[in-house]
This record gives sequence, structure tokens and C-alpha cells, in this order.
Amino acid sequence: MTENSKKVYRKYDSVTDTLNYAFHYNDEETEDLHRLVNNNTQIGIDDLRRIALWKINRVLRVSDETIEKLRHLAGQEDLKIDDERVREVIDELVSSDGIGFPMASAFLKFLRPDVFPIIDVRAYRAFTGLKPYYSTYDYQKYKSYTQELHRDAKNKDRPLKEMDEQLYCFDKDVNGKI
Repeated sequence: MTENSKKVYRKYDSVTDTLNYAFHYNDEETEDLHRLVNNNTQIGIDDLRRIALWKINRVLRVSDETIEKLRHLAGQEDLKIDDERVREVIDELVSSDGIGFPMASAFLKFLRPDVFPIIDVRAYRAFTGLKPYYSTYDYQKYKSYTQELHRDAKNKDRPLKEMDEQLYCFDKDVNGKI
């Protein structure tokens, strides 16, 4: 195929082709969305967000018990990353459908920005000079990253909640594409 040539795709022919495929795509969520949204005259932004997550195949399934533990963490005074309850919640989150360490850390940051930064490729790469791969994220890496960011934030007299954001921007500016 030359640079200027385009791939030719076979078009569906309604006369000769049959459509007898079994459609499977996030089956449980697809069913729930149809039940909740079809002909719903009260559709809201949360419904649209849920459909968007379905479309990009990021359906989340988190147990009620884990959500309750998140609520409990949100109200804890003197909460630290090395608290066993934190590890338990993180382990439960990353064991849930659709959640890895970057997503779990985002949930935690919005709950407690004074304790938890977001760990993602850009912020981590800017802070350490190393590009993490999805399979290399674990609690120990997140704990170490969090503790080091806390120290750096304190040394710079900057709120922790700004550190990952600034590192993200720094990485985007100086390191370019992921």
C-alpha cells in the first residue's frame, strides 16, 4: 500500500449480508443503562457521564463496603499514607472493575488532597525521571511517591494538592508526548 492509497473497507450490503452477531459489550452496564435512560425525560449530566464511561469501556464497579471505607477515610484526622486502613482501601479499589492505581489515587486526592496525590505517567515521570508502566504500579510505589511528594511540598512551602498538578504541567511542557 502506498502512502497516498487508502485502505478500502467492505461495506455492509443489506441485500446479501445478514446481521446475526451476538453483541457483548459491558453486558451488565449496557442493560442497566437501557433500563435507566431509555425514554427518560429526566436525563441528567450524571447519566451522560455514565454513558461516556460505558462508551470508552471504563465501567466502574466498587462495592458499597469500599465506598463506606472511602467515606470513613475522608473524615479521619491525622491520616497518613502508611495507615493500614489506607492500604486496605487502595487494595480494594484496585481490585474493583475499571480501577487501577492512577484512578484510585484520583479518587483519594479528591477526598483528601492534603494526604493523597494523583500518581500518573506524567507526574511520576516528571518527579522521578522514570516512565512507569501500568503493570508496575503497586501500593509500595504509590506510598513512596506520596511520601517523597509530601517532603518536597513541605520544602517548597507548597500545598500537596498542587504538586501532582504542577508536575503534570511540567512534564507536558518539557517531556512532550507520553
